[in-house]
Amino acid sequence: MFTVIVGGPDGERARLTFSEPEITIGRGDGNHVVLAEKNVSKRHARIVVKDGRYILVDLKSTNGTYVNGRRITSPMVIEESDKIYIGEFVLYHQVHATARPARQLPPYPPRDRREAELLRQIAAREPASREIYADWLEEHGHGREAEFVRVQDAMTGLAPEDPAFAARSERLGELAKAVDYRWRLRVARPAIENCTRAAVPRFDFKCPKEWGALEPTAKQGVRMCGACKQEVFYCASVPEARDHAAKGECVALDLRAKRWPADLASPFANPCPSCGSDLGSWRGSDCPKCGEMIRMMVVGRMA
Repeated sequence: MFTVIVGGPDGERARLTFSEPEITIGRGDGNHVVLAEKNVSKRHARIVVKDGRYILVDLKSTNGTYVNGRRITSPMVIEESDKIYIGEFVLYHQVHATARPARQLPPYPPRDRREAELLRQIAAREPASREIYADWLEEHGHGREAEFVRVQDAMTGLAPEDPAFAARSERLGELAKAVDYRWRLRVARPAIENCTRAAVPRFDFKCPKEWGALEPTAKQGVRMCGACKQEVFYCASVPEARDHAAKGECVALDLRAKRWPADLASPFANPCPSCGSDLGSWRGSDCPKCGEMIRMMVVGRMA
């Protein structure tokens, strides 16, 4: 899979992604990339993918096809850095990598043996372990982490429609910006989403199926649901969560994940041209995972 980036004479850009081994470019409607200008031939050029190489071929066009300012007279292997000039358009190609795996961070390092033991107790869901840990954090000058634990615990007794729920959710988001992601993974309590069990509420914070109630595993960021006997994956972003949701797997999303309506719902077929992350119903101009521009202008169509 690869992407053709088209720069138009008006300065706008488009990204068109293809999985075919060969595409054509020209003024005619039957092309994969349609450049509707008179100085572009009806079938102007084509790009052929062969043995991992991208080959540009001019189709005996009237005004020629240029690479980096020089007219090509025979098929030419092009690199991602090459500029292709067709009429008043400038094109680039970009190899479409598969979705990149989430960056693996080293586990959170406890500050001393006491903290390590308290985190172990929390993972084992021992009574009062979270309250004791919050006190320990405060005593050792880690006030934001202590508040983070306490606010999460206070929310377990609130319904989402309770006025205090929204305020505490907002406060959690503020605190999350100031504490280590790896630490949040150890103490977080987000609801489990994408669960296929009808009896399990999906978005209710009160639901017992939350990250903090799951069994730890040997894999960082993965816990086991005792009810479903399925692994649950802690995800830093929605695109990362969608990779699991597309396979029917349960996820828990970090507080700082950028959310949008139906962000974990199907269809799973809207990849970011730059990083390959599945974006689903995302309609922003930039990918929420890698930040690259994804909005296209209309210069052509996929055949």
